[in-house]
Amino acid sequence: MTVREVYELLCSRIYYELASSSTFRFSGNTMFIDRRAGVPFSLREEQGVIYLDTVPQQGEDQLRIETNHPDGSPFHFFGKNSGREILVLD
Repeated sequence: MTVREVYELLCSRIYYELASSSTFRFSGNTMFIDRRAGVPFSLREEQGVIYLDTVPQQGEDQLRIETNHPDGSPFHFFGKNSGREILVLD
């Protein structure tokens, strides 16, 4: 997927975090979590991999986006440095 395609998919609907049932909505360059204050984010591509840059999540400020995960959830986010799964949105 391209950055534009990922951005359009993120902004297309409300997502739920599987681990906590928090809601995530993306609009413009802002990510809203549970209708609270927005968190700025940006998308970028590096060597064919798309990353979401945002405030640190579990010590990671760059999250690798995976859209073709075998479990069928639309988005899996992994820490760029650790490789750990940080967030799953469905």
